[in-house]
Amino acid sequence: MSQNSIKSEDLNRLRKELEKRLGWGEASQWHSSVFNELSEKIFEKCHVVLSPVTLKRFWGVVAHEGHPSISTLDTLAQFIDYENWRVFKLSSVPVRPKTRIFSQISRKSLYVTMGFFLAVVTFMLIANSSPENPKRFEVVSFSSRPVSNSYPNSVVFDFDLNGIDSDDLLIQQYWDEGKTISINKDQTQATAIYYFPGYFRAKMVVDGEVVKQHDLFLRSNGWLGTIEYEPVPKYFNPIVINENGMTYPEALAGEIQSSAEPLVSVYHYINDLGNVSGDNFTLKTTMKSDWGDKWAVCQTSWIYIIGSGGAMIIPFSRTGCSSDNELMLNDVYISGKEQDLSAFGTDLSEFKDVEIAVRDQQISVSIQGMEIYKGAYKSSMGRLVGVRYKFLGLGTVDSFTLLDQGGQNVELR
Repeated sequence: MSQNSIKSEDLNRLRKELEKRLGWGEASQWHSSVFNELSEKIFEKCHVVLSPVTLKRFWGVVAHEGHPSISTLDTLAQFIDYENWRVFKLSSVPVRPKTRIFSQISRKSLYVTMGFFLAVVTFMLIANSSPENPKRFEVVSFSSRPVSNSYPNSVVFDFDLNGIDSDDLLIQQYWDEGKTISINKDQTQATAIYYFPGYFRAKMVVDGEVVKQHDLFLRSNGWLGTIEYEPVPKYFNPIVINENGMTYPEALAGEIQSSAEPLVSVYHYINDLGNVSGDNFTLKTTMKSDWGDKWAVCQTSWIYIIGSGGAMIIPFSRTGCSSDNELMLNDVYISGKEQDLSAFGTDLSEFKDVEIAVRDQQISVSIQGMEIYKGAYKSSMGRLVGVRYKFLGLGTVDSFTLLDQGGQNVELR
């Protein structure tokens, strides 16, 4: 067993401790929105994204084989003020009470015993932290390759662990630390299904430590439409309008409007856009929400900007729903629960012109030619690799223009 072996009793204790600290009752009674709120709170405190789906898997609300990753457990432990998962586990070890026999030991004998014990511990720590130890990971190889150009798309991971002796081996598929594949030390291949295009960072994790990682670029091959059913989305080909806009097949309208549960439709464009900087570009678009009834009354919509080094999420909704807006600028997260994001409120039942301009990691957002927000972030977005439009229900993009730093039109390939 590795030192990071995961026991069910420790996981249960962490769940109970989290529920106790939150004071929201048992997780089995939580609505989906509660997991969304918890994801936000964890990001605000720990600056780590644990998706609502990851949290649902942790509490067993969503079926998932295997245990959570060590990095997920570290974050959850830190959220309740432990240094990490290991420290949380050790906190369950009972402290032995002093006995009369112990009290009768002479101080001199006690000091000698403690000194010997500390010497042994120090020796072990030095041995285990030998500079040779990290080098054992240098021989590990790790790569990946998609098997097709369509979706769903399987990816084959090829690796050679070169004698690494551990039973805590994982491949993390992308930013969601709960989306992992358990492997064993004798494997040289593993596969996983990706349901969406994107720019991902795959990681080989040994004993909770990321030892190898690489970028995994899954292109959309033009615009790709999805309806976010769980666990498998429904795919559709967007209908091109006005040469640079898109809408949905009419047959989807009845399907979504008759659903008792909220559904999100998405237009994905992920591709190699050359050397366009994710920190210097302008996106001009015209968009609208096509349904504002029942669970889609807020007309919530999002524009995702995807970079090789991060992402932005720009939210829009009716003004009265702005409390639920969540703005993400790569390493900056702003919740409408804690700050006023009502400027992102607009009536999207009619087409609205939206402009997102980024210069040297400074962002400006405008609606109908009026600037509604200015902000900044610190970590570079890297190269620009794509855009997503998301609509609660259905939406139409009437126009889409992407300009590079010099104001030149970026051709979609």
